[in-house]
Amino acid sequence: MAYRHSTQSGLPPQPSKFAALGELLDSVDSTDLLAGVRSDTKRGPQGQWVEPIWRAYLASFVLNLAHTNDIIRNLQDIPAFRQVCEFGDDLPHRTTFNRVIQRFALHPDAVERCIIALTNELKGHLPDLGEEVAIDATAVRSHSNPHKARENRPPSDPDAAWGFKHSVRSKDKEGTEYFFGFKMHMVADANYGLPLAFHVTPGNESDSPELPKVMTKAFETYDWFQPSVATADRGYDAASNFKYLYGENVDPIIHIRKPGARDGLHGGVYNKDLLPLCVGNVPMEFVGTAGEGQYIYRCRDEGCHLKDSLHGGTRHCDNVFTEDATASPEMMRILGPITRRDSPEWKAFYAKRWSVERLFKTLKESRRLETHCVRGKAQITLHMLMSTLAFQASALAEVRAGNSRRMRWAVRKVA
Repeated sequence: MAYRHSTQSGLPPQPSKFAALGELLDSVDSTDLLAGVRSDTKRGPQGQWVEPIWRAYLASFVLNLAHTNDIIRNLQDIPAFRQVCEFGDDLPHRTTFNRVIQRFALHPDAVERCIIALTNELKGHLPDLGEEVAIDATAVRSHSNPHKARENRPPSDPDAAWGFKHSVRSKDKEGTEYFFGFKMHMVADANYGLPLAFHVTPGNESDSPELPKVMTKAFETYDWFQPSVATADRGYDAASNFKYLYGENVDPIIHIRKPGARDGLHGGVYNKDLLPLCVGNVPMEFVGTAGEGQYIYRCRDEGCHLKDSLHGGTRHCDNVFTEDATASPEMMRILGPITRRDSPEWKAFYAKRWSVERLFKTLKESRRLETHCVRGKAQITLHMLMSTLAFQASALAEVRAGNSRRMRWAVRKVA
């Protein structure tokens, strides 16, 4: 059964809006994907609806349409939308839509190549793209009821898992909110807020071990990818992450957890501001560097109770010494191997971490990342890819039009 579009939509046509949408859809080279989907389509005319459904499916992420029924409804009611998606007078049945979309999930690499092609073109317009990056993860819930386990029934999504995130909406006094689903681990440009690479894990996976994996994916994907700085929150605080990034010639700007020593200090050697303590347990002052990762400290002029004491002819607490922040991964973690922790430069870099948070917010609110009716890792991965693809295609359309300042605006601002 096929839908025939209604002759009276009741909605005003918006030719300029859909002309821009058509240009955006045309900018995505999906040749490999469509060829792969047509080759494994078994039912109906070979690939009859594949390309129109692909264009409508991608458009749904640009227009933030909630589900398949919403797509079909808009195709029925808006002739301009139907035209840019290249449908004729008839529309395929909803089950055909869903069946073809499920086929897209069998070709995630082809969908990802579409994103990579757009990102490479953006690099041509933005030469400093990827020089500073931010890393984070966000939760994406599965369209599944996880509470069936209480009834001794398995959940309908065996790939999903329970995880938790920190949220201001949580009623938990610790700010913890639990979810059943997956995590999207992302590396994004810290200046432009553009996605560069991501991968998907169940919701119960920790963030920290995923940093080398997502960064390695970005290195392997783009031959031009060699960031100078990578920022991340304290969820990625691990000496191994500092060692990995420093080994890749990347400055790790990662917030660290509060010290857990009995006196509240880092092993009793550094205070909360990461200043080393003298033998009299008084914070010393930073006075300069002696090369990369070589930080010079000295006792303060006022000294401490040991300043004027002598023991064996040696004056205590009146010295200058150099800390080598590159001596070990733990020293890298505490002091910072390239940019000294909590210095003005470090704080300026860390402030850019919010770019990836803003990206997640845009993907969820305007690119359907949290709006779906799918379950299973394959389908949820396709959904994340499509959300990212729609964002990247929209950004490229703005850059091509000379509106690079508006490339992160998923919704037009009102004057």
